Amino acid sequence: MEHKGRTALVTGATGGLGVAESLALAKAGADVLMLDIKGGDVVSELAAEVPSGAGRLRFVACDLADPAAAKALVQELEQEAGGIDILVNNAAINPMKPIDGYDLAEWQKTQDVNATSAVALAQAVVPSMKKKGWGQIVQICSVTLNGGWTDFTAYVSSKGTLLAFTRSLARELGQFNIRVNAVSPGAIPTPLEREVWADQLETYEKYLLDHQALKYRGSPEDIAEAILFLVSDRARFITGQNIVVDGGWWMT
Repeated sequence: MEHKGRTALVTGATGGLGVAESLALAKAGADVLMLDIKGGDVVSELAAEVPSGAGRLRFVACDLADPAAAKALVQELEQEAGGIDILVNNAAINPMKPIDGYDLAEWQKTQDVNATSAVALAQAVVPSMKKKGWGQIVQICSVTLNGGWTDFTAYVSSKGTLLAFTRSLARELGQFNIRVNAVSPGAIPTPLEREVWADQLETYEKYLLDHQALKYRGSPEDIAEAILFLVSDRARFITGQNIVVDGGWWMT
């Protein structure tokens, strides 16, 4: 219950990693605003898993492809909640195409959802964090930043922006006791993974295990645990870092 009385906001919260992240924060006592474009029915199902007296879960519909609208919405939520204490920028899309297969509108949408929205939401929540003298921002980046993948340029470029933003923002906000970190998951089983690799899932999984030091798949809960550590007092002297949770990935 370390975060009892605090409010957390998780983007991309009703699918993939976001469900585990939201549930973990609620179990730690936080009231969690689950932002996503759809999937509100997930919240009622998750509520049964939150212990009595812990935090609450609330679904908020939001399209991060419009960062300005998302910022305005979060500013309203800020006022209702009396400030947002923990921000997890988790949402991401990944249109997998060769560079000459994108039109610029599709490329820009990837940047907006994956990176620009993180800037917009930080602008919305940082003022109240400064007033309180406490705040946590965690960005979900990716091991794909290390290269070794084709047809990922839009996704990887957006995650590179997000990591650079993390490091710069950590420097800027440290004086206000606001910590900013990133978590880079490895290949975690999610609906997005199954969608992207649908026609070659078996080959893909073999490739992963051949390249990991640990010969088993990770889980969304592994990422959630890393986030819980980073936003806890156990990590009070950690900021501007990118924690890689990938089972020991070896690039070849």
